[in-house]
Amino acid sequence: MSWDDALRTVEALVGRQAWAPARVEVHAADILRYAEAVGLPRPADPTVAPALFLPPFAVGGEVGVDGRRRRPDEVVIDHPALRRRLMGGCAVEFHAPIRAGETIEAVTTFESVTEKQGRDGPMLLVTTATEYRAEDGPRRTERWTIVHR
Repeated sequence: MSWDDALRTVEALVGRQAWAPARVEVHAADILRYAEAVGLPRPADPTVAPALFLPPFAVGGEVGVDGRRRRPDEVVIDHPALRRRLMGGCAVEFHAPIRAGETIEAVTTFESVTEKQGRDGPMLLVTTATEYRAEDGPRRTERWTIVHR
């Protein structure tokens, strides 16, 4: 399998979901546990989550040969030309606070693929966008870039 095959295979993922959406109801106790776990003071209003709070999604899945947990219905980039991967970066956009009582859905899609030439050869920068949203709109969007070589 050639590098061009790998590039076409990954480019075909843009716009597709990376794994099954996850949904969870947020409770004030989740917000309090999060604040305590990361060393924040007890929130004055435990119904409003701190900015980086993530609802306790239980995604399940199996652990792959690379030691990473695979989510249900995850699209795995498995191509002979792309055997190594590493974290390239993350950006977070905040839209509105997450609040206790909301059901939050996380939907992750492949957003872009960029080919770059590195010191050791070609690489692909694959960016996914995860939108955390409640019934009335988005709460946060995270963009993760993974480098595949």
